Amino acid sequence: MIQRDFSHANNPAFECTDSVLLLPFGRRSFLPAIVDAYGGEAVALDETTDREVYQLRGAPSNITLVYSGMGSPAAANALEMVAAAGSKRVVVFGACGGVAEEVGIGDLVVAVGAVRGEGTSADSAPPSVPAAVDPLVTARLWETAAATDVGAHRGVVFTTDAGYRQGPEIYQECRGLVIGVESECSAVAVVSASLGLETGGLLFCTDNVTLPREQDHGYRGLKDPRVRRGFEAGLTAAISVLSAPLE
Repeated sequence: MIQRDFSHANNPAFECTDSVLLLPFGRRSFLPAIVDAYGGEAVALDETTDREVYQLRGAPSNITLVYSGMGSPAAANALEMVAAAGSKRVVVFGACGGVAEEVGIGDLVVAVGAVRGEGTSADSAPPSVPAAVDPLVTARLWETAAATDVGAHRGVVFTTDAGYRQGPEIYQECRGLVIGVESECSAVAVVSASLGLETGGLLFCTDNVTLPREQDHGYRGLKDPRVRRGFEAGLTAAISVLSAPLE
């Protein structure tokens, strides 16, 4: 396990719980929705920390919410921060684009693994190392996601650094093998393993380029009631898993 010390950056210590909800996207939409739903209390950090951290006081048990910003480098940086502050378990909760016809808008996707199409994870492990999530956390995420009133799927996702270019040219070599495209999961899996964190990924589908209707190909966020239902169902599932006792 890699030990981190951020004293050189003057980064202040903060109260980080054992369980962390990592939100990589949606500063103006998903973040305030989570803070409002679970009584988020902002944690003061200095200017060297370009993230937002909240303690979710309204959750069933103590959970820290970290908004990292989009992309694998930002997510990896946030993981190193929470690991140094004492976290043990992380669920990355974010949006994805569907690339399989069975994944509808607003459906939940539990990542059982990820294709390392980003560059960040190479700093933590060679390319031959798979991006494997924690099996117990993932099993619990699937149980809770499958019990919601929205569609739920489990499968491999493709992680890319090209966040605004997620068409077939990105995942062509993996067509039929992946069910979603996003920007953090493979780096989160690899970096978490190096830091000794138990990690899982739960995503909600905001668009799907393989669906027949053109209006389903573009991102609309919480303006789409299907996305809102998926986001709310996924959030409840993620909070439930993070609130359960660590084993």
